Amino acid sequence: MFELSFLNAGLLFFAAATVLPLLIWLLAKKKPRRIVFSSLRFIKLSQQQEKSRTKITNIILLIIRMLIILLVALAIARPMLASSRLKKSGKHPPTAIAIVLDTSYSMDYVEDRQSRLDKAKEAIKRINRRATDDDRLLLVTRDDDWNQLHSQIYPATLPLETLNSIQLSYLPQSWEDTFAFAESRLRESQMSNREIYLISDLMNEEILVSSEFPIAALPVSESENRQNLSLADAHVLPQLVTRGKLQEVEFSVTNHGTEARTEVLIQAVVNDIKVGERFISIPARESVKETITFELREEGWQSGYIEVLDEYLTADNRSYFAFEFYQKPRVAVVGTQALPPHLNSILRVFGGAEPSRLDPQNLNLQTLDSYQIFVFQPFTTINPRLNELFQEMDARGIGSIISPGENLTLDAKNWLQNRFSVQLKSYKREPLSIDFISPHHQATALIADKTLRFSQITGYWEASAGASTLISAAGRSMALSAPNSALWLWDMGRDSAFFADPAFAVYAYRQLSQLMNTSVPISELKVGDSIRGSEVILPNGKRIGLASPQYITMEPGIYTINPDSPRAARLAVNIDYADSDPKPGTLPRSVKMLPENFEDQLFMARLGRDLWKSLLIIALILVLVELTIIKYLEYKSAQ
Repeated sequence: MFELSFLNAGLLFFAAATVLPLLIWLLAKKKPRRIVFSSLRFIKLSQQQEKSRTKITNIILLIIRMLIILLVALAIARPMLASSRLKKSGKHPPTAIAIVLDTSYSMDYVEDRQSRLDKAKEAIKRINRRATDDDRLLLVTRDDDWNQLHSQIYPATLPLETLNSIQLSYLPQSWEDTFAFAESRLRESQMSNREIYLISDLMNEEILVSSEFPIAALPVSESENRQNLSLADAHVLPQLVTRGKLQEVEFSVTNHGTEARTEVLIQAVVNDIKVGERFISIPARESVKETITFELREEGWQSGYIEVLDEYLTADNRSYFAFEFYQKPRVAVVGTQALPPHLNSILRVFGGAEPSRLDPQNLNLQTLDSYQIFVFQPFTTINPRLNELFQEMDARGIGSIISPGENLTLDAKNWLQNRFSVQLKSYKREPLSIDFISPHHQATALIADKTLRFSQITGYWEASAGASTLISAAGRSMALSAPNSALWLWDMGRDSAFFADPAFAVYAYRQLSQLMNTSVPISELKVGDSIRGSEVILPNGKRIGLASPQYITMEPGIYTINPDSPRAARLAVNIDYADSDPKPGTLPRSVKMLPENFEDQLFMARLGRDLWKSLLIIALILVLVELTIIKYLEYKSAQ
């Protein structure tokens, strides 16, 4: 059974040029010149004989020319003849190979004192040793940026510097896109035999790909039984009574293996200084929550990580955290009425002193330099000067809590509706009970799953529930968030029962903390999330300016945005822990699994015999035949 295929099938349209000689022959016929003779009988007989011979010769030449064009066009399209009857060579034919390497962080797992990524690099070196000068090698990883720089087609072997530049991908490209990239580069090789080798530990992967090229998987793991510890969700616990320098970090440690682990060392590092450590024990397949206490040495932005010392898989051993600490944050209350006792006590605890009282008429831009957060209670009116103040607060990243009073002007009502994307209706006094607390916002996450002892609100502005709602009652928004601001629609001047519930104190404290620096995202950042700023310092210390205000994080660690500016902030970015818990992956049946000693099974593709050289030789022979016929006719006519 024979099968014909073309490497450059798109170039077959050149075969249409075959008809050009025929068209020229049909359109360019010359009519013989009319000459009058006295006797035409012998001339007509000779002319008919010569015309018959010329017509046959011209048809032969026409066919030869058409065949020459057709053969050249087919040779350009690179036809290949494949058949099981074709005899295979003892040596492998010239082959183009694409090595697809898994660089997800599960490949960092250490086995026999060697990570699986290092084993994969050794396998690539073994392929290098089997390749010849006629082969072409290409390496593709799951890091698209790396591929754009290093995925070139190399003759004979892949350079060692290319292998040494490979790093883990904490945001790996999809398998579909990775294989599509490898296939596109293989087509550029213009070789008859092309094949793909997949190198992966096949953990937590579902590889559902099909390819026009044969695919084989190379082993890099001796066993599927992995023992791994991961550390996640490190965060500083809020201080709800006093703001002291003694801080407590909570974190989770998970044992993903089948064996219990004892005497596991956990250590805390803050601002590049180790501040604490402890030993814990973890049963198999379980998670535990632990804390480490440490003392801060200075105020301002703090950042660090909690680390579990586990040698099996180090990529998920750290969980980063960052927070801003001021023992006495400067809080200003803007309003002319007496501060309600329940709000005053919270602000006193948060700021460590009585909050400053400011008259709205005395506010100016210089006031912003003296305070870190503003509370507008009660908020009743808006004017151009106050609107300008809010714009400057937004530009500087200064947060505010707005609590409208009962006597809210129409202009202030419209301004609040635009700022918080909510429809305000009228002031109500009928009691409502809180029935929804958002679990997704930093300010409400701690109380979202708590049962409220006191949930009733007795004075509030009625509003429809919106996407930015944090707390609601009977479908009506009570607390909303917006960039740089929070809106409390309950009347702080009335004695609602909810204000006596511990959940309110926790929420208010967390809301104030979140608004201390509004450049910080409200939720934990993962690799792949975007951060905003004009400049950023990466975890490796490299400083880059941003042409676009958004930067996509590609690795875990501490990022500093807008350094050397009043809006500077540190952000903790962690991985998503998808590869921490080992689960065997799947491969299509079409993928051939190679044994540990795979060298003898390399270069498996036998796609057929390339015919382009034969076609060009035949075309050249036809050119010589044409020249011979023409020279013969010229010689004969000269006799």
